[in-house]
Amino acid sequence: MTEELQRSVRLIHDLERATRLWELLRDNAQQVINESNANPENQGDSVETDLPVVKARGFVAPCNTYIIAAKIRIDELERGN
Repeated sequence: MTEELQRSVRLIHDLERATRLWELLRDNAQQVINESNANPENQGDSVETDLPVVKARGFVAPCNTYIIAAKIRIDELERGN
């Protein structure tokens, strides 16, 4: 295996590991949002003003961006670009 191929394989492995981490973090943030929406105590309140929910919503979008960027980079490395 050439040195360049070894670097590509290692980078793909690191990107896949990072993707799994971002997915876990995103899913935990999404769980906060889902639990707040399902909580009967919040029926009269605006979920949008609940600080943990606002922070979670603000965290989900960047996580999705990082996940998509990592998957694109993995695809590029697998194609050899």
